Amino acid sequence: MKNNQSIKQIALTDPKTVVEIKKHPSMGFVFLKAFLISPFRSNTIKDDAIVNKTQIILKNYLPDKKLIKNYRAVCGFSKDRPGIIPISYLQTLFIGLLGRFITSSFFPINPLGLIQIFQSFEQKRSVKTDETLDLACTLDSIKKTEKGIETDFTLEVISEGKLVWQGISTFFTRSQVKKEKTSKKKDDIFLEKKKTILVPPDTGRKYASVSGDYNPHHLYTVLAKLFGFKRSIAHGMWSLARVIGTLDKKFDLYDSAFIEASFKLPIFMPATTTLGYECQNDTENQQTIVIFELRDKQKEFPHLKGRVLNNHQG
Repeated sequence: MKNNQSIKQIALTDPKTVVEIKKHPSMGFVFLKAFLISPFRSNTIKDDAIVNKTQIILKNYLPDKKLIKNYRAVCGFSKDRPGIIPISYLQTLFIGLLGRFITSSFFPINPLGLIQIFQSFEQKRSVKTDETLDLACTLDSIKKTEKGIETDFTLEVISEGKLVWQGISTFFTRSQVKKEKTSKKKDDIFLEKKKTILVPPDTGRKYASVSGDYNPHHLYTVLAKLFGFKRSIAHGMWSLARVIGTLDKKFDLYDSAFIEASFKLPIFMPATTTLGYECQNDTENQQTIVIFELRDKQKEFPHLKGRVLNNHQG
């Protein structure tokens, strides 16, 4: 899902530095710190820079069952099996850790310039709501491209000493270059539309209440305009979770599965989108493969594209 432009890999020190925190960071404090340090951080990085490879860990974390229940409702998951955590919910447990990371001295780039462009997660088994979890967030890669900086974080959920879920979050920071005009590609292949998904104007606020991601441009249009958006935009992770919630009802994604998605154009709220997908059975590897995309219903430009490799035949 990466492009073919020239890439410069920024060196990371080895061994990594491990920092343990005792509780989830306050997102209010994270946002305040991000605003305060933003003028002193650059949107680019020198080719010969060396960055400290760092991991932030939080141990003995017990997920909030009420938040998980509300997350199911906001993201369209089934109410069946309430004792199991939806695969995409586990990503929300790292929002505070990521915020703590990008506002720390270990991260060299402007925290306000980050745009999430990719997310993957692989679940080894279903995770129960009453499991005590250890969370680890690691800065694994910084790439300098012609358009800006790509940063990869590896997210790990550990239960009883074993890795049960792992994700990769990729963020992009645009350099001071002209934005390219986005147009529909001639070779863009459309998937069969299977479902219409409405995005009400309060979607950002509802998702923030269950995920902890209170980035201002997701909440109100007046705040979004301060960040250069014409209206408030839906969280990319809400759109992915909403798609997974729909696919989960059909294919059962609670157990062993791999999901990856690229975030394309933002969803300005309110909006009407269409979910398209196609399914293939890989009998040799005993997998169901689902390719999916979320598009604007009228203009048909893409918001989200990805795939599911489901090892549990539902």
